[in-house]
Amino acid sequence: MTDSLTLTIDGHEVTVPPGTTIWEAARDIGIDIPVLCHDPRLRPVGVCRVCAVDTGERTLPASCVRPCEDGMTVQTATDEVIEHRRVLTELLLSEQPEVSRRELTTGDDALYALARAEGITEIPWPDGGSGRRRGEDHSSPVITVDHQACILCDRCIRGCDEIQHNDVITRTGKGYDARIAFDLDTPMGESTCVSCGECVAVCPTGALTHSTLIPRAVGGNEP
Repeated sequence: MTDSLTLTIDGHEVTVPPGTTIWEAARDIGIDIPVLCHDPRLRPVGVCRVCAVDTGERTLPASCVRPCEDGMTVQTATDEVIEHRRVLTELLLSEQPEVSRRELTTGDDALYALARAEGITEIPWPDGGSGRRRGEDHSSPVITVDHQACILCDRCIRGCDEIQHNDVITRTGKGYDARIAFDLDTPMGESTCVSCGECVAVCPTGALTHSTLIPRAVGGNEP
């Protein structure tokens, strides 16, 4: 078995160990491929598809889970890739609440940051977050859950399981009603959550925020 393989990413040749993902290889040579569901500390799952790249295949694979191959040619910013990323971002934004709590408090909402990077200044389908809301959970004294802001990236689940090993968070429901849940779908404040804050730390949107950071009055809806 070879101990290294060589591929080309955006014209740059890179040699990596077998098992390295395209996202990791690109990062190592300073090429930033946007991600929402991925965090280097967590097991990659390829849920959000924002990190899709062009490898010359029939479909655009998610670079966070696609392993590098010897002789592979990867392009991270073709017209098709850029349009794919933009449409995905617009679709995710369409179901966001009118206000991003994370953006208003800590200012690090990754979805809003991606929207700005893609030049999205308004949501083309703004009705998703104003119809039947998925609800909020204020039962925890330290963490607020806004299900409408959740993009089901599973980062909170993996952070809870893989980093803290608490195994509290999971998914429940189907379709539009799919959401994160705690234990056997109990309110967060009544679950076995130990309030470590790992889920808040890894969440890329305003779905999980520290309650003490949430302002009493919020406003605005620009991404």
